[in-house]
Amino acid sequence: MMPDMENTEHRSQISDTLVLFSPPGEQGCSRENQKGSALIITLLLVTILTGLVVDFVYEVYIDSSSLSNWSNAQRASLIAKSGQAISAEFIRDIKDEKYTDKRQVELPVEQDFGPGTGLSIIIEDENSKFNINSIIYEQSGATDDEALASLKKLLEYLNINPNLALSIADWIDPDSEPRLYNSENYAKNDFLWSVDELRWVEGINKEIYDKISPYMTVYKNINILKPQININTAQMPVLMSLHPDMTETLAKNIIEHRESYPFENNPDILNVSGMNSIGTLIQGKITVKCTDFRTTSRATVNEITRVIESVTDSSSKIHFWREG
Repeated sequence: MMPDMENTEHRSQISDTLVLFSPPGEQGCSRENQKGSALIITLLLVTILTGLVVDFVYEVYIDSSSLSNWSNAQRASLIAKSGQAISAEFIRDIKDEKYTDKRQVELPVEQDFGPGTGLSIIIEDENSKFNINSIIYEQSGATDDEALASLKKLLEYLNINPNLALSIADWIDPDSEPRLYNSENYAKNDFLWSVDELRWVEGINKEIYDKISPYMTVYKNINILKPQININTAQMPVLMSLHPDMTETLAKNIIEHRESYPFENNPDILNVSGMNSIGTLIQGKITVKCTDFRTTSRATVNEITRVIESVTDSSSKIHFWREG
């Protein structure tokens, strides 16, 4: 037993001696390596955690922004509907007036909807425009040659090929016989529900549509057989379409006359210089009062905008409604 104990003690002493006499650089390197590894691991963890935190904050921001935009959009939609209600009340108030002499009116908004909000309400006289559907008879589906000629004259005044009226007629009429090459391609063969449909007519591009659409409508008073144009509010291209012999000079005379003396009834147009003959011939085509109103209600809440567009008649019947 004694020799083993002596050997053990001897090995222990040798080991201690080796440690004591180990080169000092090896111990320092070991400690430095451990510290360096710990630092690298710490930096990796910090980087990973930072990335996770940034992703989390970004997701929260996106969700919060989406929720805020949705909330603002809902508020804007409700405010725009309030604008339509204000418009409806205005239309009811003016329906008994004898004549309409304003083509477009922007209603004042007295109600405060809160900070960061805005509302504009614009009402437009649809009777100031040419009714595209009038070029085809409603009952028979035959072409109304007089109305078609009026449309051609309107287009010609706008420096647009008047034959485009034939493509529009093919889009509406019930038959499949083309007046022009390809003019029956994908034709609706029915009356237009909205002026927007003109975009689909063969030969009408964006430039042409933007040029003609301000002077076009598809709505009319259901109590009359043919659409009538309000001579108090019709613009030059529409006035020119009233008769083949209507000249630019006569149309300007009408505009100048109504600025001082709005037409209170149809025969008043005979008081316009040079309109004695034509004025008599167009009595069935004209009116002095608006019966169909286009309302554009635009609401904004914190830079989020909602627009509601409608067309209603004087009895408050809605013919068109679009939100966007």
